[in-house]
Amino acid sequence: MKILYLALLAAVLAVGAFFRLHQLDKRPLHGDEANQAVKTGILYDKGTYVYDPHEHHGPTLYYMAQPFLKLSGAASFKDTQITAYRLVPALCGILLVALTMAYGLGLGAWAGFWAALLLAVSHGMAYYSRYYIQEMSLILFTWSAVFAGWRFIRCPGYGWALLFGLFAGLMHATKETSLPIFMAMGGALALVWAWECLERRETPRRAELRALPWKPLLAAAALAAAVSVTFFSSFFTHARGPLDSVLTYATYLKRAEGTGSTGIHDHPWYYYLSLLSWHWKMAGPKWTEAPVLALALFGAVTALWPKRTPDEDKRLVRFLLFFTLAMTVGFSLIPYKSPWNMLVFYQGMLLLAGCGAAALVRMARWKPLQAPMTALLLAGAAFLANQSWLGNFKYAADVRNPYVYAHTSTAALRMVDRVHQIAAVHPDGNRMIVRIIRPGGDYWPLPWYFRDLERVGYHVGFPATPDAAVIISGPELNQLLKEHLKDDYFVESCALRPGISLQVRIRRDLWEKFMAERG
Repeated sequence: MKILYLALLAAVLAVGAFFRLHQLDKRPLHGDEANQAVKTGILYDKGTYVYDPHEHHGPTLYYMAQPFLKLSGAASFKDTQITAYRLVPALCGILLVALTMAYGLGLGAWAGFWAALLLAVSHGMAYYSRYYIQEMSLILFTWSAVFAGWRFIRCPGYGWALLFGLFAGLMHATKETSLPIFMAMGGALALVWAWECLERRETPRRAELRALPWKPLLAAAALAAAVSVTFFSSFFTHARGPLDSVLTYATYLKRAEGTGSTGIHDHPWYYYLSLLSWHWKMAGPKWTEAPVLALALFGAVTALWPKRTPDEDKRLVRFLLFFTLAMTVGFSLIPYKSPWNMLVFYQGMLLLAGCGAAALVRMARWKPLQAPMTALLLAGAAFLANQSWLGNFKYAADVRNPYVYAHTSTAALRMVDRVHQIAAVHPDGNRMIVRIIRPGGDYWPLPWYFRDLERVGYHVGFPATPDAAVIISGPELNQLLKEHLKDDYFVESCALRPGISLQVRIRRDLWEKFMAERG
């Protein structure tokens, strides 16, 4: 039985790896991915990094990518390929599947199996494991910290305490949303303690607090601070970084309230739950992760049962419930929302769903009933796997996909190809002048796609001399360009992303030369 169980875990890990690694370069870069890649490229080329408290999040992602860029053989940023970058979140996603299996030590072996299977085939989890942003590393560090914290409670000592401190420090150095996650952790711990006191019909005692192993806990806090300072100080080369990592919360508080954004990321409180429960845009597939939500709800009910199985730690299950609930409510109440922000609490739902699935099989005590129950659960996993296949490979950049959010259109890639085709016929080649005029700086991910062109100007205001071999701008500048351009241009149009149109002006002589060579 043990060999069969290990074989099943290996199969689940292989499935998770497939959904996260297959055709990593298939989807166009999201603007946020390109932004992070350019920051990583500066570190790769110059060896320097300075934390920006207003944008881009923490530094761990950039440093984690460096070995992959080295191993890819890229001599500089312009030689790098997106697969090397996306390997970082993809491997974090695979490690998260393995970590979920390890949670079986506290949730029960089969709960760990079902949770890992549901995670492996999850559309949303797989989709953003293929995104070069901070989210998957934050989720991995968060749930690694929870696991280490649980082991520390079971076996107090410096080992697990320091491991918790390491992951807590990495969380803070990864993304500013670590703060509400820490708050949810603290609240969940307090609720578990209060629940146990209610079960024992006792009032909380101060003696219990005094009996805590404070020395290992202080060591954990010191290590967390050291890890955070090391990254934010750019390995002790930027003294202001750690201070900015605290001051940044003034910026992100405004953004969370919706006052620091243009409003495009402000969504109602039920936004995350609606993404998970049902999504259909009148065409294409109907998307839902309702099987996970239903199993998680049942797992939440079992978490509050006083009875437990021999291999289940009831305190851990209850912590998962309270922690997941606190994060779900907290993130839902913040007006500023993006789909990837929900994944950290969705991981908690997946763990609870594993508990619910294991409980359902367990409740069918008669073995002939356990087989159809298991088959039903596997059918649900197959349904989710099919959605994951469609979402990650067929509808990877399609607006009908619920996780495609302000995404670069495939039409933008044709524009990128056109600019490179013009560079090929230009006497200066990759040194031809390109002007991208976008008030507000809304030109991402073009800096990634034009990284091999040496003379690209990104203008947030209207330049004094706008003429160039190629000019890229929005239609709102048509009249202004007509008044200031001296040369004659051929104009093409495309969508940068849904709702954002661009016009590409190609100098007429270059266009005619391109068409002549094209035949």
